[in-house]
Amino acid sequence: MTESSEIMQRRCLVCRAQTGKSELLRLVVDDDGQVWPDVLQKAPGRGAYVCLPGECLSRLQDRHLARAWNDRALAHGQAAVLRERAALATLQLCRQSFRRLRSGLKVGRDAVMHRMWEKAPMLVLLARNAGEALRRQIEDACGKRQASGFNTTLVIFGDSATLGDIVERDIVSVLALDESPACVRLRHYCLWYGQLCETE
Repeated sequence: MTESSEIMQRRCLVCRAQTGKSELLRLVVDDDGQVWPDVLQKAPGRGAYVCLPGECLSRLQDRHLARAWNDRALAHGQAAVLRERAALATLQLCRQSFRRLRSGLKVGRDAVMHRMWEKAPMLVLLARNAGEALRRQIEDACGKRQASGFNTTLVIFGDSATLGDIVERDIVSVLALDESPACVRLRHYCLWYGQLCETE
């Protein structure tokens, strides 16, 4: 078996493109006809999938959902509330992951910039509403790290109040942590949440 054939492929409800299952948001329907995001992709029952990168979730309409579950009666207006439900579910997973990885967390501009000097791979979360000077400084530092061959993932993540809430502080504009094997899922959830916020 080739490596590409081992990746489970699913088709997006909106753009109809076939993509790896891990890159898609799985949707499920409950007994009341409500459509819910299944971010962990473990809920029972038949699921349908939507691309998260790009505009598919924002272009999703009730007719797409009806086509996926033509044997079920869906509640009216599910496509309109689905993006908010997906953002809340993804944010909850981010909170849970951060609680497990708190020991290596660097919060604030000074701590993050000091951490940039270390060579270990890192994940940097920057609030969407961070000041222009801070944003430029962090983006430049991440770019220089990447140009030097150091693995750095920068994610624009919600606003500073949301970022602060996740790490149980008042307001946080930037934070960073070592990118370890335990951090892989967190990075994935953060990227998804950042993409969901961009499409708002």
